[in-house]
Amino acid sequence: MPINEFVLAGIFVTLVTGVSFLIEPFTGYLSIALLYLLLVVAVGLKLNRGPVLTVAAASALLWNVLFIPPRFTIYIEKFDDVMMFVMFFVVALAMGHLTSRLRRSQVAEQRRERRTAALYELAHQAAFATDLDTGLRAAVSLIQSLFGAQAALLLRQKDHTLSNVTHPASSLTLSEKEKSVAAWAFGRRMPAGKFTDTLPDSEALHLPLQARTAVMGVLAIRPSAGKSFDLTERELLEAFAALIGTILEKDHFIEAFKHAEIIETSERLHRALFDSVSHELKTPLAAVQAGIDALSKQIGAEGERQATLREVQAAVQRLHRVINNLLNMTRIEAGVIQPKLDWCDVAELVQSAVDLAGEGIAERRIVIEVDRELPMVRLDQALIEQCLCNLLLNAASWSRPGTNITVRAALEGGQLVLAVLDEGPGLNESDLRRIFEKFYRASDARPGGTGLGLAIVDGFVRAHGGTAAAANRQTGGAEFTLEIPVETMRADVMEELT
Repeated sequence: MPINEFVLAGIFVTLVTGVSFLIEPFTGYLSIALLYLLLVVAVGLKLNRGPVLTVAAASALLWNVLFIPPRFTIYIEKFDDVMMFVMFFVVALAMGHLTSRLRRSQVAEQRRERRTAALYELAHQAAFATDLDTGLRAAVSLIQSLFGAQAALLLRQKDHTLSNVTHPASSLTLSEKEKSVAAWAFGRRMPAGKFTDTLPDSEALHLPLQARTAVMGVLAIRPSAGKSFDLTERELLEAFAALIGTILEKDHFIEAFKHAEIIETSERLHRALFDSVSHELKTPLAAVQAGIDALSKQIGAEGERQATLREVQAAVQRLHRVINNLLNMTRIEAGVIQPKLDWCDVAELVQSAVDLAGEGIAERRIVIEVDRELPMVRLDQALIEQCLCNLLLNAASWSRPGTNITVRAALEGGQLVLAVLDEGPGLNESDLRRIFEKFYRASDARPGGTGLGLAIVDGFVRAHGGTAAAANRQTGGAEFTLEIPVETMRADVMEELT
């Protein structure tokens, strides 16, 4: 309670008491009570509750001591004067209490109107701002005009961390210490700094810009020298911070929506281009392959010409694999790979992959180690066949003709484990970490190849929720392992099918 209000109340009581001494000979001591009651009502409309009740109590006591006979004593001689004194005291306190409550209601209403008008003004300026920066400048300017304080804005960055640079709309320069306080308020989603219990020795009050879904930044306010924020101003500033946070969140949602529209348009264009390129590349290649097959039948068994045709056919197959790899990598990067899960036999899956590799592994001995009792599993057979085919071709490119390439398949803890082992020189330790990266080729790799085969394996396996790994074998050579979570067919269902 401000001390000057009690001083002012004492002055008013003294003045009314002086006037009462002058008019009491003409009006009598009973009329003086009405002057004191009028004083209680008057101060109740201007002062706070404490000074008003003090005036009421002091008026009753002064009326008793100075005016009710016998004077200058608290003793009251007549019973009716006692009744008058008691009634005066009760009425004075009641009137003081009621008038102070009326004043508090009036002040509260004025504060609500001020808060509503300020928030409306901020929302109005932000809504009609041509861009976000203009709206933030209007908000900082409004804070300066309403509170006579400097303000700074630290906004959330794209990686959801707090920027260390104040927004250009700021009128306050923050030191490193103040920025650390702002970071605390941002991380804890709580006010910090001046006028709070957290780091109160700071120069500014730091309020998180709390929106509906996230904290969008921090509002720092430094009052002018010697000024503090009362409870109402604190509440208004917190409302400002929440509204600014909502404005920032709205802008974020708009930008995200625009970005999503751009991505959707880009994906549509990408799919259209992908379909067109796929058709334009594969159609002439299929025609070349058909021509080679027809020519091979016409030539018959002529050894030299057949050898030439086989070389051409091998080149066409390599070109076909390169095109498929490029198209598959494009699908993976576009995120359009959606495995079409269906029941398949693991042994058939492995054999199909070996057949798909074809001439690329013809000079190696393929050893298949698959338990014939394995149940059927649900996966995209075409994608996994391509994975095994790429691993077989990779193993063939690193191993000598006549060596073994082993393909293993097993079920371990709800996962299908596929492994391809070769007897080549193995992998360099420096290559193990990057072996599945797009376009990565080992330093000692043979000429040819695009560096996409293993990247496609990793992409297709990840699309199934699995992992791909590479390691060196203790006996020499490399081992590539695919672990894919799968659903297995129940034994009773398999018996019914067989």
